[in-house]
Amino acid sequence: MVRSPNSHLENRMITLWGKRESFSFWLLILVLFPFREIQAEYHWNEVKFTAVSTDRSLLDFTGIAVIDDIQWISYYKLNHQIAVKVDWISDVLGTDFIEEMCHLIKSHERDAVSLIHFLTGNDTKTERNNTMQYILGCELDDDIKLNSKIRIGLDGETMIEFDEHQRHWVVQSPRAENLKPIVESLFWTNLRKRYVKQYCVDVVQKVIQNSTMKENMPPEVVVSRHDSPNGTITFSCLVTGFYPKFIMLIWKKANEQAIWGKESSSGTLPNADGTFYLRITLELPVGDSGAGYTCVVEHRELKKTTIYPVPGKPHKRKPWVMVLSILPVFILVLSCALITWKKREDSYPGTYFICI
Repeated sequence: MVRSPNSHLENRMITLWGKRESFSFWLLILVLFPFREIQAEYHWNEVKFTAVSTDRSLLDFTGIAVIDDIQWISYYKLNHQIAVKVDWISDVLGTDFIEEMCHLIKSHERDAVSLIHFLTGNDTKTERNNTMQYILGCELDDDIKLNSKIRIGLDGETMIEFDEHQRHWVVQSPRAENLKPIVESLFWTNLRKRYVKQYCVDVVQKVIQNSTMKENMPPEVVVSRHDSPNGTITFSCLVTGFYPKFIMLIWKKANEQAIWGKESSSGTLPNADGTFYLRITLELPVGDSGAGYTCVVEHRELKKTTIYPVPGKPHKRKPWVMVLSILPVFILVLSCALITWKKREDSYPGTYFICI
């Protein structure tokens, strides 16, 4: 059984936190909300930090921030650098904001061991390392904040979390009982609200208002067919290059209803340019000829529901013809790979700030 922190440690932590408001960002942790694609202008921001500590020192400290599935910033203790992955985001937020965030992160990094000790009851009898993770996150519909959640986790277990809809902190582990009265105080309530606005909501609004991500793009659709030697047929419907993220993609056969439960989906994932892609495959049972199947796509940039038929069964080709047709493609792909590798070797995209 994990013993609770003694009163001396608790008083020490309260004193430390009262003097250094930067510690409050530790409370903006592990934001896991259902990132549902509820509206076309839906956006979300998530800032996640991970600290690994022994009972005496901090071994590792990392952080990443993601807006709409696009990672835009990262921090690593090893090199003490904030890397803004997208150059124009650095310009939008400004150097002063990045430097301020840098100082905050360094403060949290210094305080990590103390917070872990507070949650573990200052237990130094074991030699195991502890991993603490926390995320600040928010959801917006255009410029309107829908929700924000905070969660603190330790060694894979949720300690305490705050849901703006519930408007109170929920203790999930006995080890966080002594933390609840602190985070519920007026001082920490005001800090929580300020940090959610400054480091989550305001960031999303600035980035979206000044980015090209709001330029809606229609999907490009590619439908393909693969016939296996065992007689099964697999259809693939790939939609890519679309924005915003919300899209509907289903398989239909002739005049029947949509086919549910027989597909496998990649999930909606980000492209490097800020658009998204989605692939759904459908495997038919042996004996099904594959006739009459279509891929149905709905997206706000398509004027109407669009239907894409599946190509027919491919004709058999002689092996030497297939080799000759594949060889040029292989050479082209290899050349592109070498060029890409060379570019990555020569430069690393992004803007870097040293955190002192």
